[in-house]
Amino acid sequence: MMCDTNTCCQQTLVHTHTEDIMKLTVLLCSVLLLSVSVLSQGDGTVGPQAETEKLGCAKYEGGLCTKEFDPVCGSDGRSYSTECVLCQLNSLQKTNVKVASKGECPP
Repeated sequence: MMCDTNTCCQQTLVHTHTEDIMKLTVLLCSVLLLSVSVLSQGDGTVGPQAETEKLGCAKYEGGLCTKEFDPVCGSDGRSYSTECVLCQLNSLQKTNVKVASKGECPP
């Protein structure tokens, strides 16, 4: 756009700059929403398999389990007082029981 006066050119630049900022803001918000959407979907795994993948026995190696009661149901159908206890028993008994679900196993 051609301007006849300096004021006209300054107004055009400010208007263009504002439009660019608004477009960038919309773009960033769209990317953020898309990222949140993708992260909330995970890999599509649900149920016991999802819990199994979260098991991280490495964090319990060589340590002591707390006395809290946060039960998990093992893939062997037994309830364990905590994930830590399940992992330590795996280590002691050379087994590979996974967390099937949070909470006690159904009777």
